Amino acid sequence: MSADNSSSQNGAAPNAAGTTPISDTTSGFSAAYDRRLAEIEAVKDDELVTLNIDVHAAVATVLGALPAIKEVQPAILGLPGIDQNLVTGLEDYAQAAGEANSRWVTATTPGQAIVLLNDSAMKMRETMRTDLAALVARGLIDKSRLSGFKGLVGYKNVGFELVDYANLFNACWATIQGKTALTVEEVQNAKSLGEQLVRAAGEREQGPAVVAATARIRQQALTLLKNAYDETQRGVTYLRWHMGDADTIAPSLVGGRNRKREEPAPTPEPPAPDPTPAPAPVVTPTNGQPAHAASGLPGAHPFGA
Repeated sequence: MSADNSSSQNGAAPNAAGTTPISDTTSGFSAAYDRRLAEIEAVKDDELVTLNIDVHAAVATVLGALPAIKEVQPAILGLPGIDQNLVTGLEDYAQAAGEANSRWVTATTPGQAIVLLNDSAMKMRETMRTDLAALVARGLIDKSRLSGFKGLVGYKNVGFELVDYANLFNACWATIQGKTALTVEEVQNAKSLGEQLVRAAGEREQGPAVVAATARIRQQALTLLKNAYDETQRGVTYLRWHMGDADTIAPSLVGGRNRKREEPAPTPEPPAPDPTPAPAPVVTPTNGQPAHAASGLPGAHPFGA
């Protein structure tokens, strides 16, 4: 059995560059993504969270907090009303969210594979064109057979024309064999290269749909991660409230580890009492008699003097 057949039976299909992708079966992120994909895709539109966090930082924070969280996890799972599936699945959700984000980044980043394919295809097309021109000049190929070749640029144009050149070489091979520098293997490879470029060009045109699909899965995966971490934080906060270290065990995904529990507002002191009113002025008589306060004022005789 050939190596190509073996790799295809193992499920690894050649990529746009014609090479078999490296297997990532040992990747924890990929494995978690595969395990949770059904759950991720089941998140409904009205359940999606707004992505206002740094995804890399959030995933790293959750994974970094896991050792401390796992120490209190049994106690969390014993709390009433806790969604145990969210709490126990936290590590998977974090890794799956990391993988979903990576796939979205890959989909939104222009690939270099098609550029390299196009460069190789253009070089091979020029080699075949010059060889055919020499064969025409020697009368081995009729010039009219080259009338359909325009030398246009563009991924699809280059790819299809390279396939056409290879087909022409194959059709005339009995006549030109030994009279061209190209070998059978090079002609076959040229056709394969053209086909790969055409396929890559087609996949590139589907780019917007791929980006939209990966963006949705990314948001769904991050929604699951946030829900699981919120549920875990709720349990940690309840258990460690009096110790004051809940944010150390399960730090905020937004504010980091330095967020502190709010202290109760101080009780306001009662206002100071109003000062005692000053006594009324004493009226001094001009006839030398003892002075009395004016009637009706504090300290005056109730019925007057």
